Amino acid sequence: MLSWLTNYFTISTILLYIAIFLFYAKISKGLGNKAFYLQMRRFLPCILAVTLPPYLADTSLLSSAFIAPLLVGIAWIITYPTLYFMTYKNSAVSFSYHFDIVIGLYLSSFFICLSILCAHFHIMSLPVIILFTVLEFILLLIPVFQLSYYSIYHACLSETGMMAVQQTDKNEALEFLYALTWKTKIISTGALICLGTLLLYYNISAATTLSHISLDIKAIVFFTALTIFLAYYLSRPDPETGAFLRTGFMELYIDVKEYFKVSGQYTAYHQANLPNLEVNLSTPLPEKPQTFILVIGESASRDHMSLFSNYERDTTPWLSAHKNSSEFFLFKNSYACWHQTVPVLERALTELNQYNAKTFNTSFSILDIAKKAGFDTYWFSNQGYVGSVDTPVTLIANTADRAAWTKQEITKKQCDEALLEYLPTVDPTKNNFIIFHLMGSHDNFQTRYPEEFTIWGTPGKYHLIDNYDNSLAYTDYLLKEIYTYATEHLNLQGLVYFSDHSTIPDKRRQPDFTDFLTVRIPMFVYLSDNYQKAHPDVSLALRKHENSYWTNDLTYDLVCGILKVQSPNYDATQSLASSEYRFSRENLTTLLGEMPLTADQTEN
Repeated sequence: MLSWLTNYFTISTILLYIAIFLFYAKISKGLGNKAFYLQMRRFLPCILAVTLPPYLADTSLLSSAFIAPLLVGIAWIITYPTLYFMTYKNSAVSFSYHFDIVIGLYLSSFFICLSILCAHFHIMSLPVIILFTVLEFILLLIPVFQLSYYSIYHACLSETGMMAVQQTDKNEALEFLYALTWKTKIISTGALICLGTLLLYYNISAATTLSHISLDIKAIVFFTALTIFLAYYLSRPDPETGAFLRTGFMELYIDVKEYFKVSGQYTAYHQANLPNLEVNLSTPLPEKPQTFILVIGESASRDHMSLFSNYERDTTPWLSAHKNSSEFFLFKNSYACWHQTVPVLERALTELNQYNAKTFNTSFSILDIAKKAGFDTYWFSNQGYVGSVDTPVTLIANTADRAAWTKQEITKKQCDEALLEYLPTVDPTKNNFIIFHLMGSHDNFQTRYPEEFTIWGTPGKYHLIDNYDNSLAYTDYLLKEIYTYATEHLNLQGLVYFSDHSTIPDKRRQPDFTDFLTVRIPMFVYLSDNYQKAHPDVSLALRKHENSYWTNDLTYDLVCGILKVQSPNYDATQSLASSEYRFSRENLTTLLGEMPLTADQTEN
């Protein structure tokens, strides 16, 4: 027993595991129990990949031969997660960067294994040493760049920072370097030379230190197999599956690069065609400025709302208080067209839907329509800015006269309530169209509302159903605050709320469709008495269709109908606000046209 406890390999593995996991727990925020225990398991094979090779080679992990590989790994493990934590710890409600830790460990393991194999086969020659040094130096330049950026701007590299970097051409880069003081130039150059020299020194030292290594055939097979696996794992080019490309820095780089690519296509079409967009109003805008608001929820399930179902908890107290009001229209048979955000909003906010053959890049958006109709347009978001789950939505958002994201303001607390601070920036002397994009009830539910807002369960305690229901009630509170301010200060005439999709809170999220419960969403419309007097046809149509079935990719036409738009790019037969609405349960679908709503056997 004593010999087992004192075994260097066992002790080093346990200590490294404890250190890595404590670091991960410290620099992460808003981790749910599932994520916490998942990483406990995930880190163990990564750590064994570092500690096992030196043990099998009868060498200490802390040998000078492995200083260069460990330096590379530690730099990747620590840099981005730590800088992100230091920047956003007081504003972001949830984040974690486990891939940085995984890649850091695997980079160390890769170079350790290569060094041991080269030493065994006596090929640790000067060219090989130089190759190792160059590869390690290049890998270290990325953490060095991040640290330099932080030292200059006192913030982690962000989307806007990465955009500036990628938009910088050669001349601008040279101008930036010329503008540096001689002192900065000398220190920076000296530091890079010292770093390269240090790596070269320790790699030369490794050739001597590891010269005694002699592996048996089993060890050779093991080291070769592990090296090949690591080379494959680290070099996978697919951003969706390549772990290296999912580290904080690399994911940011790829997301911004993809944003510029897609943005160019979207922007090119709009610049060429927006001037030709025909939009008229069936009745002119009144002299008194008015405001219309569209609120996009996140992961809200109508099956967890007593107003829309038989749910026992009142998760919508404000909305429930208005259920008999003539100004509110509740649509209890609403569905998402998909079970993930981007495919939904690409359709909900544009002409594109399941029932036509249009494409996203060649479709006009509801912001385009509102602008042409004479409204000042606003987009306020508590979601991401760029990335595979944000970019198409951002392209639409950036066409607004003013667009703002809480995540771009590192001092702003990132609960949805932060969005209320944008309302006073809206000009009450103008006709306004505002879109709010909430974080709503996105997983992890516990981080979507302040602890003091806890209604069910214990504040700060992880419980899926309680946390989820609290997040729904918090959204209801936020809707009340938006409605109240806009009514009192912006002459609110209409408000539409829908969720992008739903979720099953006590089941693990799945990439594939598993249940209609993931697409059964809440939707309601508010129209002021003054609006209804001016446009009785709209209120009559909405009241007539309250029990009709609807999918949220038809939001564009619904809003066009409420705005009283006349345009070749508006189809009244697709609008609940029109008496011409042609859809029913029998001809509506979800999953982008693949699943008829008639297949849903869920009890309301």
